[in-house]
Amino acid sequence: MSDRHLSAAELAILEALYLDGMTEDMRDIAHCLYEALVLQDERAGCAAPTGEWGQKLRAMAAQCMAQLLHLCEQKGGGQVYLPKGVAVRLSLRDREMCAKFRGDYRTLAREYGLTEVRVRQIVDTYQRERFLRRQSDLPGMDAA
Repeated sequence: MSDRHLSAAELAILEALYLDGMTEDMRDIAHCLYEALVLQDERAGCAAPTGEWGQKLRAMAAQCMAQLLHLCEQKGGGQVYLPKGVAVRLSLRDREMCAKFRGDYRTLAREYGLTEVRVRQIVDTYQRERFLRRQSDLPGMDAA
């Protein structure tokens, strides 16, 4: 998926659905949602999407706009912390390493054949995300 890109013509299909009054953040979220869908298809990057691909792009763009508007309705007006999802993307090895961590980077580095720096990056990133997630659960820290 990393070698694919969204063409200007494909993006224009989404942009044609933008509504007056949409903020830059709203446009950015719609773009991210749309791009994630489009890049899953090997036709992504088409300079002149027509036919079936053009129809599919229009359907995906409409779906993304519906999702954006629903998100705005449900979460709009408050602050939402959106984590990078590091814990979700951790490999089985990384999850195991984080579960075993007891303050000793060197031991884990030896056990997993990694450098201490790499173990520190994995564990620290995971722990920071968990900390931020717990902070949002504290009383009085909700977006209400």
